Amino acid sequence: YPLKGVVGDAIGYLEEEINNKGKEYVENNYLVMLPTTSGPCRFGKYTELVREFLDREGLNKVPVAGPSSESDYCDVPFPGELGLSKKIRMQQMLFKGFKGADLLEDIFLRYNPYAKDKEQISNLKKERLEALEQIVENGAETSVIVEWGKETVAKFKKIPSKQTERFPLVLYIGEIYMRMHDPYTNFVIRQLENQDLEIVRDPVTDWLDYVNKVNHRNKKRDLALAFKNMNFSNMMKVTREFTRSALKSRYMTWVEEKIAEPFHEVLEGRHVLPKPIDIITTLEKNHEFHGNIEGESPLSSGIAYHLMNDLITPHGDAYISGIFHVGPFTCMQEGVATAKIEAMAKELRKRKPDLVFPIIHAFFGDSASANLDSEIAVFTEQCYQKRQMLKERHQHKSVANSAKTTEIKSISKHKENEQVVTEK
Repeated sequence: YPLKGVVGDAIGYLEEEINNKGKEYVENNYLVMLPTTSGPCRFGKYTELVREFLDREGLNKVPVAGPSSESDYCDVPFPGELGLSKKIRMQQMLFKGFKGADLLEDIFLRYNPYAKDKEQISNLKKERLEALEQIVENGAETSVIVEWGKETVAKFKKIPSKQTERFPLVLYIGEIYMRMHDPYTNFVIRQLENQDLEIVRDPVTDWLDYVNKVNHRNKKRDLALAFKNMNFSNMMKVTREFTRSALKSRYMTWVEEKIAEPFHEVLEGRHVLPKPIDIITTLEKNHEFHGNIEGESPLSSGIAYHLMNDLITPHGDAYISGIFHVGPFTCMQEGVATAKIEAMAKELRKRKPDLVFPIIHAFFGDSASANLDSEIAVFTEQCYQKRQMLKERHQHKSVANSAKTTEIKSISKHKENEQVVTEK
């Protein structure tokens, strides 16, 4: 895992399309695109393995592409006859589609634990996804996606709710493929929701933002080295790449803010963590992780660091109270994250023996967690305990701030009266 899922999804979908449209049509019109990365992580090997298995299944005419994180995913192999402007346009369409899908998943997870009719809300999610797909196929105009967002929010608000009080919020983090594909965790998210927990899934676009910012940082470093060594040809090359990553960053930020506007009210309090690169900066500043160690392990570790050190501010009735950390069995990145998180928690407990830090490290695959049900039961109890602690602390701060404000007003009024007397 999740190799079985990666290969199985690709082959299964292509076979369904062949049954519906014919093999020749699929061979002429379909492409399997699987983002990849470098290093020993299995994430960097999927493209070659998918190619191997497609060939074995007689699908050798279907291309397999693997844009890399090393290039900030700018090497998507669009057809050669497309000009530069159209290739950039295609990149923009893809990103808007990802962001829209993230927001749809987010609002679904916001309302699903409280919905009276689970089938109704599931069908609504499917309907809105199909509408989004059509918009992306038609060019993914930003204004059209914003309107789609407004309609989506309005429809979800109409879903009948059994909600009496907001459940504790749980951050669902870990290896990107496994956390985004629920069949490979036996739909553990539904199990958590059945325990009266609200899930916040770490979005795909956070990974894209992280890759962009890391590339931007690395290009800045490479540019300084090229200048130091007076390597002018390399300096020109790196300058172009540095400029490209900077422009892409600004565009991604603008699009994210624009598309997310209709969702701000209903999703308030669910995403209060800093941006991924800021999470890494916090770890570096506190000597917990080095920024040159790249991948999902510093992100998972950083999110846990923020929760265990109470660096996440509650918003309204949204209290982030726990972490559910998933990964494939024997995954290098999540294995490192698990070890680092537990080490940080152990050190913190020396200073805070009363630390309540609800977290589950759940690994799925050929050796799945045998005691997961009992772990989730204890985890749920801890999340409710953590939420109560956060509530009391938040209320205490509110009372203290209110008293301080009243005192300041009283002092100001007293000074005003003194001034009036002096003037008289």
